[in-house]
Amino acid sequence: MEAPPRTSFDRLEAAWDELRHAVEDRVVARHRGLPVAEAGYAERWTGFVAAFAAVDPSSLADAERRGLACMGSAAGFLASLEPPPDLDLSAVVAAAGAAAPEPAAIAALRSATYEAYGEAAEHVVLPGGETIDRLTAFDRLATVADPAERRAVFDALEPVWRAVDGDGRTTSPYRQLTAASAERWAVSGSVIEANAAAMGLAPGALEPMLWRILGAGREVVAAAASVRGGRRVEPWEYRYVVGAAERHLRETLPLERLRPINDAHLRSLGADPEALAIGYDIVPRPDRPPIPVAFTIGGRPGPWVFANYREGGLGNLAELLHESGHAIHVAAIDTRPAFAEPPETDAAFFEAIADVVGWDADEPAFQERHLGRGAEPVDAVVSRYGAVLLDICWSLFEIEVHRSLGRRANDVWAEIVADGLGIEPHPEWSWWAVRGQLIEAPGYLANYALSAIAAAALRARIRELRGDWSDGDPGWYPFVADHLLRFGGERTPAELIAAFLGGPLTETPLLEDLGRAGGRAEGRAGGRAPSPASSPARRTT
Repeated sequence: MEAPPRTSFDRLEAAWDELRHAVEDRVVARHRGLPVAEAGYAERWTGFVAAFAAVDPSSLADAERRGLACMGSAAGFLASLEPPPDLDLSAVVAAAGAAAPEPAAIAALRSATYEAYGEAAEHVVLPGGETIDRLTAFDRLATVADPAERRAVFDALEPVWRAVDGDGRTTSPYRQLTAASAERWAVSGSVIEANAAAMGLAPGALEPMLWRILGAGREVVAAAASVRGGRRVEPWEYRYVVGAAERHLRETLPLERLRPINDAHLRSLGADPEALAIGYDIVPRPDRPPIPVAFTIGGRPGPWVFANYREGGLGNLAELLHESGHAIHVAAIDTRPAFAEPPETDAAFFEAIADVVGWDADEPAFQERHLGRGAEPVDAVVSRYGAVLLDICWSLFEIEVHRSLGRRANDVWAEIVADGLGIEPHPEWSWWAVRGQLIEAPGYLANYALSAIAAAALRARIRELRGDWSDGDPGWYPFVADHLLRFGGERTPAELIAAFLGGPLTETPLLEDLGRAGGRAEGRAGGRAPSPASSPARRTT
């Protein structure tokens, strides 16, 4: 018979293990369109909060203090997924160093705005009456040959913008939500800076790093568009400019091939999704709730991947592999319950691991194996970094709108994409407002910029140690799991990355990878460099 927990920390850890599984079960059931069990859910929350309050942090060893912080931070995240009953979590999140829960009015506005965004993103109506979703609209922008049709798709996304930004002024939900998150950051610190610090970056280092990458990226985008003489790319042209690989491979990737290719590639890496009990619910159906943003969550017996793919294509394959990267990461975690859910500051590291897998879709060798033909190497690089560069723009955007609350978001976005990517500024449009994370989790988009920097470095190091895995490597998953994935929140991302790379994280591997698009990006720092007087400076999402 198993001995009962002996200490207050042991009792807390046991209560936490029950609670996190209960939350995961509810999220999975809700998104699969199944009944959500209510029995015992409130009691698990009250039991966890009581057990948390009974622990004296001063009596804990260093490892247990980190475990306490992990549980407190993760509890705030789980509460946002499946709200507890009327329960005060302020002591729990405060012990984790996290911000207090939002005021009820702001939480209600955030929820309502996200719901409106999700509804608009699921029902993008094109001229002629065809209804598609946001991801399909992005795909059309990359693949439709007629510029007028691309412009029509771009215009059809306007209801999505309006759901987020209203008129951009007095009726903008986003403006109110940004003011609220900026106020929280003023008290608790910028979540963007916290995530950058967790990856080992010095304070203030991220923003100039992002501008350096954009400087190199702008040259690559201009070359891909054959832009000369300073002409800028229109917003509805950008995805087409970086989408040559998508168009070349389109006919090889119908919707029904996404899962088989995903599963075959994971098996070739020693990460068989069936053996890891990974569940996939990725095709829309009438009985399933909307899923505005693809996501992965732990579950029993294994993690679940949720997405909303109506069409195939390279972009959706890359996103599915990215989510599978999350799933195999979750499946590899092998640590005590206190560390099983890492703190929210580790999010960029988790996104980086997902990118390590997701970026395989843009490797010509992978494409040759699974699709029968590959994109031109330069087009493959541009395909990968076309999305990364937009994520960097969104990161800089969130930094600036939180720092300069008096500025219109449209003006901030227009300036960043014009200076950073050579995209024609259109401050009359809120076309930045197409990412659900802007509403649901202010500052989270910076994790994608950070993850790209880390993914490039980790991929380069894995290739140095094991060779290329695009054509399969059955020992790949055990190796990566042992060095990077199994720890959960037990070790910080900065510790794991530095130990694996043999030094701190820098943008150099990313710039070298980007430089494969023709040598134009290697280590270059073109474009605007930030300065206190001229550019969006320090703060964060």
